[in-house]
Amino acid sequence: MKRTQINTIPYPVSGSGITTRKNLLPGSAMAMNFFGKRSFSVICKILFFALLLSSISIISYSQNCATSGTHSQSGNENTYYPGTQAIVSVGSTSITLGAAGSGTNFGTTPIAAGDILLLIQMQGTQLNIPGSSTSSLYGGSVSGQGRGFTTSTNFLAGMMEFVIATNAVPLAGGTLNITSGTVNKYMYSAFGTYGQYTYQVIRVPSYYNIQLTSTITTPLWNGSTGGVTVISAVNQLDFNNQNINALGAGFRGGGGRALNGGSGSKNDYYTLSTNNANASKGEGISGTPRYINNNGVLLDNVVEGYPSGSYARGAPGNAGGGATDSDPASNDQNAGGGGGGNGSYGGWGGNGWYSFGATGGKGGAAFSTTAGLNAPTYASPSRLVMGGGGGAGTSNNATGTPGGGFASSGAAGGGLVIVDALQIIGTGTIDVSGASANSTVTIDGSGGGGAGGSILIYANSGHSGITAIAKGGDGGSNNPASVGGATEHGPGGYGGGGVVYSNGTLNVATSVSGGNPGTSTGPIPPGVVNTISHYGADSTSQTGVLVQSFPVNQLPPNMNICQSSVLPVTILNFSASSTAVNNVEVSWSTSQEINSSYYVVERSTDASNFVSVGQVSASQSAEEIHNYNFDDYTGSVNSSVVYYRLKIVDIDGKFTYSKTVSVRMGEPLTKISVYPNPASDFAVLNLYSDKQSVAMMKLIDDAGKMLMYKSFTVNTGNNSLMIDQLGSLPKGIYIVQVIFDNSLYNQKLIKK
Repeated sequence: MKRTQINTIPYPVSGSGITTRKNLLPGSAMAMNFFGKRSFSVICKILFFALLLSSISIISYSQNCATSGTHSQSGNENTYYPGTQAIVSVGSTSITLGAAGSGTNFGTTPIAAGDILLLIQMQGTQLNIPGSSTSSLYGGSVSGQGRGFTTSTNFLAGMMEFVIATNAVPLAGGTLNITSGTVNKYMYSAFGTYGQYTYQVIRVPSYYNIQLTSTITTPLWNGSTGGVTVISAVNQLDFNNQNINALGAGFRGGGGRALNGGSGSKNDYYTLSTNNANASKGEGISGTPRYINNNGVLLDNVVEGYPSGSYARGAPGNAGGGATDSDPASNDQNAGGGGGGNGSYGGWGGNGWYSFGATGGKGGAAFSTTAGLNAPTYASPSRLVMGGGGGAGTSNNATGTPGGGFASSGAAGGGLVIVDALQIIGTGTIDVSGASANSTVTIDGSGGGGAGGSILIYANSGHSGITAIAKGGDGGSNNPASVGGATEHGPGGYGGGGVVYSNGTLNVATSVSGGNPGTSTGPIPPGVVNTISHYGADSTSQTGVLVQSFPVNQLPPNMNICQSSVLPVTILNFSASSTAVNNVEVSWSTSQEINSSYYVVERSTDASNFVSVGQVSASQSAEEIHNYNFDDYTGSVNSSVVYYRLKIVDIDGKFTYSKTVSVRMGEPLTKISVYPNPASDFAVLNLYSDKQSVAMMKLIDDAGKMLMYKSFTVNTGNNSLMIDQLGSLPKGIYIVQVIFDNSLYNQKLIKK
């Protein structure tokens, strides 16, 4: 297909108002008559260079959406760039990026013009820091909670959108330019007055069909990049019995250290890490603590990371709080760390040793309310975060493996996975569970588990083959009874359940359950037979968020840009409807049929295995729009639902496929029309539906830029929507695009 010949040069018009390029090719009679023989050679040169420049423009400013072929994917193929521009305002068209992340699975393919990218805010909230370190108003300012965040104008965590690059950016970083202004605001700032604000730009390769051939492993979040996997198939994604693994790839746990005493109160919600008492908070949407469990290694982040301190039981954002020791002067009471939060809040850590001090770390807040309650008002398909890391338990004896008190660390939360395809086939698992904390500790406090991460799945079919796992990790356990019959110490709190959004019903094994609280083994009181208990750790594990139906207008902006992209032959409308017993009418409309040869109508009963049921030759007329119909007799089909697609064959034998549509025998599908057409100041979109739902309308110009967007409720029967404000648009051809009930409809609109 010669895509550079589509909508490149506006030719002069004679008579009816539209002259196709096909009739003005150099050497044609119309071209000779129009330009005159003497200047024709000069005009040919002008046309050649105009075509060349126009082709370059399309290459620079259109998305790189694959149109054919199957790609075998055996590993993570995203590339991750940290955003370093302090503020990306709404409507920005350029973003400054740092050097791409390096290490396992971080990608080596730089950004090229036309690449599709995910822009996502990883961290960004503000915390309430009360004047007294013993106030339970810490975090979200709700008395008694001691956790959460505030929803100020700079509450940005989880905001995301897809954008298109218009220039190349090397792995060393640089300025990224994008086709249209950003929808959301994004911020980058190191720790200061507030916690840490970070966002990243992720390159999303486009393939027509994708077959997974091995486990896809998400790179672990490193504080600026990673933690996210995005897979986008223009047509079909075959899981092929493979997995996408983002277990423990999210926000990191607080780093455990053996400390021998400092100052403060057993009721502290925050203290500095330079005070040798208490334990580290976990990492989350509100910032990164000084000491981190970085993939099994203690990492000193140098800066404090959270306002007023990164130690003690207060839980910042969705991160678990570190334990506060009930005897700060000796730091020897050893309470447990709190679990991280996401779809639900994390569990609080267990009590301190012999004093029975209830000073375990608070569980991280749900990504919902400032109080951190299990009421997800922020999480949505267009706003997702990674699981919060667990807080550390206090340690003075440095027991467990690894030593030095590190075994008392909190665990990492789960990462974030986004899957986008027209169809999903095969079976597979997406696992974004939080990691479980270390359980080799004996006479020290244990760390909290990481929260489950987040999953977003959008496709027309095939969801039932996918098992989505976003469980919280278990809190760490300890066994003091194994050391001379010592009494119980604080176990870690459980990680909260994660978040799963899918526009179809997933496999029944899908889970967003919370983790289990840790246990402690020891005699209570001394001399009694050993008892295994949660020893004050929260035992009411909370389930996360599982949504298995939502309208397309809730997706992140431009997420399905390739799935709705224009084919080399522009398919304006493709539908199928049952018109009689054992008969389906397949209809489609096209434009720009410069190189088309014929269409093959293919049918399937499982949306996977298709057979040819007929062939229709492409029209050879000079009309702008071509309408086709094909009647398929289905008497031998033993299925209540039938799927259709078009195989579009070029004159050189190359081909591509349309989207797939389904028809339930005996039920008509949605149909659209636009009137008047051509239009001057306004037009009316007419839509017929057999059920109530929500639809999304876009008005797109010939460069692919979205000019208008409306979301509206569709009632049973005929519906009408006014498309106004056309008077301010220049004359030309536009596309009215309607997305409804997982189907895409395009209707050409001529502005006169």
